[in-house]
Amino acid sequence: PEYFPECLNLIKDKNLYNEALKLYSPSSQQYQDISIAYGEHLMQEHMYEPAGLTFARCGAHEKALSAFLTCGNWKQALCVAAQLNFTKDQLAGLGRTLAGKLVEQRKHIDAAMVLEEYAQDYEEAVLLLLEGAAWEEALRLVYKYNRLDIIETNVKPSILEAQKNYMAFLDSQTATFSRHKKRLLVVRELKEQAQQAGLDDEVPHGQESDLFSETSSVVSGSEMSGKYSHSNSRISARSSKNRRKAERKKHSLKEGSPLEDLALLEALSEVVQNTENLKDEVYHILKVLFLFEFDEQGRELQKGFEDTLQLMERSLPEIWTLTYQQNSATPTWGGGVLLCCPSWS
Repeated sequence: PEYFPECLNLIKDKNLYNEALKLYSPSSQQYQDISIAYGEHLMQEHMYEPAGLTFARCGAHEKALSAFLTCGNWKQALCVAAQLNFTKDQLAGLGRTLAGKLVEQRKHIDAAMVLEEYAQDYEEAVLLLLEGAAWEEALRLVYKYNRLDIIETNVKPSILEAQKNYMAFLDSQTATFSRHKKRLLVVRELKEQAQQAGLDDEVPHGQESDLFSETSSVVSGSEMSGKYSHSNSRISARSSKNRRKAERKKHSLKEGSPLEDLALLEALSEVVQNTENLKDEVYHILKVLFLFEFDEQGRELQKGFEDTLQLMERSLPEIWTLTYQQNSATPTWGGGVLLCCPSWS
């Protein structure tokens, strides 16, 4: 104990936290001091969740709460708050803080649950759920608290506004897709003429092949399920997004640029993926449109979405025309959005 301060400085300087913790009993003051130092080191390295767990393990609950708030681990933050014996008002304040962070992460269902359970604010929770298009969860709270008036004042208007936004988005995607496709055909014709005249280099087919593979995997994957997998999409979208970002530094959509055709393929691929990624959202809003007898709006959205998907499906063989496609199965869509609404058929 006499030389522990010097020992602790050495541990910090040489980053020997894990080794040092093995030498002390978890119940000792030295173990706690090393743990706190380790947690602070992890915070400096922006490793907030491991830092929070380290603080919580050694009983440094206030530091643990700060770390969990920083990294957005709301469940652990609330666990630590209970250990700190937060009052009802303190829990409500913490709940609102956490809900705000969760909304920033587009985790509206989690944010609403925190508001309802810890801030006792079910009305704000319903509004967050509507903002996040969690229609059925919003309805669950409405009926739980017997506030059927909210259906007329907030739920129905929110659903109808979302339907309009989806229609506008689909119109925009269709226009963008058609424009890029038309330009791509023109560029390819110009390139072919230039190649015949010996004025152009060979197109880098490998990159175009990558784009075809990426897009065909999106459309083929829709056959496996009528519902879209958010977790898988986030993983694949992140890696492909990073790659596309790097590629776009040298590919330009400016007319006449050397690799304009590849830039157009990238843009078309992105439009296809963005549209396909709407499948789950459209499926859920169609259910509530049907529930509240908004049949006209429901038919319009379902037809608009299916028309957009079919336009892209028909265009894929024309857009990706390289010889490698002869050895690949033609990508097909999963049939659009399926909903058991006989009256819309």
